Amino acid sequence: MSHIKRVDHAPADPCCSRRRGPARTLALPLALLLITPLLIAPLASAASDFTSADHLTGNWGGARDALYAQGIDLRLNYTAEPLVNVSGGEIQGGTYAHNIGLDLGLDLDTLLGLPQTRLLIKLSKRDGASVSERFIAPSEGGNTFTAQELVGTENFKVVNVQLNTRLLDDRLDLAYGRLVANDDFLNSPLYCQFVNNAFCGSPKAVFLHNPFTFTAYPVATWGARLRYDTPGRDWTLQAALYDGDPELKEGKAQITSQNAHGTDWGLGDNGVTLAGELHYHRHRDSNAGLPGVYKLGGYYLTGDYDDLSDPLGGQVQGNGMLWLLAEQMVSRASPSSHRHLTAFGSLVFSLTDEANQMTHYVNAGLVYQGLFNARPRDTSGLGITAGWYGSPYNDGREAAGLAEKDYEAVVELNHRFVLGRGLAIQPDLQYIIRPGGTGSIDDALVIGAKVSVDF
Repeated sequence: MSHIKRVDHAPADPCCSRRRGPARTLALPLALLLITPLLIAPLASAASDFTSADHLTGNWGGARDALYAQGIDLRLNYTAEPLVNVSGGEIQGGTYAHNIGLDLGLDLDTLLGLPQTRLLIKLSKRDGASVSERFIAPSEGGNTFTAQELVGTENFKVVNVQLNTRLLDDRLDLAYGRLVANDDFLNSPLYCQFVNNAFCGSPKAVFLHNPFTFTAYPVATWGARLRYDTPGRDWTLQAALYDGDPELKEGKAQITSQNAHGTDWGLGDNGVTLAGELHYHRHRDSNAGLPGVYKLGGYYLTGDYDDLSDPLGGQVQGNGMLWLLAEQMVSRASPSSHRHLTAFGSLVFSLTDEANQMTHYVNAGLVYQGLFNARPRDTSGLGITAGWYGSPYNDGREAAGLAEKDYEAVVELNHRFVLGRGLAIQPDLQYIIRPGGTGSIDDALVIGAKVSVDF
């Protein structure tokens, strides 16, 4: 039986208001920080796809393995991100955001005899409030690199409803249906080690156009994507075509989404999104060498977008961006060891400055798996990111009587404790430099955690 590929996504629910003092809003993050060191004993695993080490409800007495063997893969995840602005910014206080994600994978080869084809259905329910909007930079509507990646579309959402067909010994992968562009492009499995939305799920500069077009979880749109690996699997080429109007706004940037729950599957009316990437792999899947992947990619959006230089609401047609991504394992404890250090970095450049708030963006970081010898599944992350606002954007702000924006940057440090029973707790520290980019808001220190449970 062909296994169903699982794509993990992280999640966002409100909590603390301004009337609640910092002591109360700090209670949960501090409690997590205190109990984490008590829960670092290694865990045993069992011969199952649904072990008690990885799932809170285990294997259901063998029923989950039986369903999986019949082509049915059901996953449920709860992820929460309580964060508190403890210093700097505009107001001290915190919020709580969460996501409930339900994924259903169906192997249509096993179920219906449709060769090499799978159906993936994802549902999301988000609730919460943004610490960036409420506390870090409320005067700017929140800082650009929002501290919680789970915040956004706080409601029920139908996400992926996509078919995948794999051919040529799995070297050719065709995806079609309701797709999420960010699942395939400008992505790295290392990014969601971090909580700040500038890392997870992708460098945020590519999303700062209006109306929103390049989709990211939990927003999907009609599309088709081709991915091809060369016979030696040293090179990968992928290309995609997506509907350019996922929220059915017909290019009207200022109106609210007309597809709030992702249940309207009509075609939009704001052009298309064209995306492509070329990947070069070193020591791919090697247990002895140091694997790495290097990506060159970009997109072109054919629709109409806000002309940022025009405060009267003018639009420009078309929008393009290019990017370079790299991730490289730089050390390994021993051949075949799961303990290793990986470096990553990215550069993003705007080709249409009139439509993109940020014209240049960079990130870099390190992720270490197995920092503690007795805990090989834990991961530690250190990342830094910065983005620079463009001249057309500042021209529009100046014409509207608003302060000029220069850049915003974030440094993030965290450690993810994998505790068993599908539970992971990740204490997190963020230092946000120039929140909002104007320099008028003090740098902010944010602490909290990401808590994840796989059922």
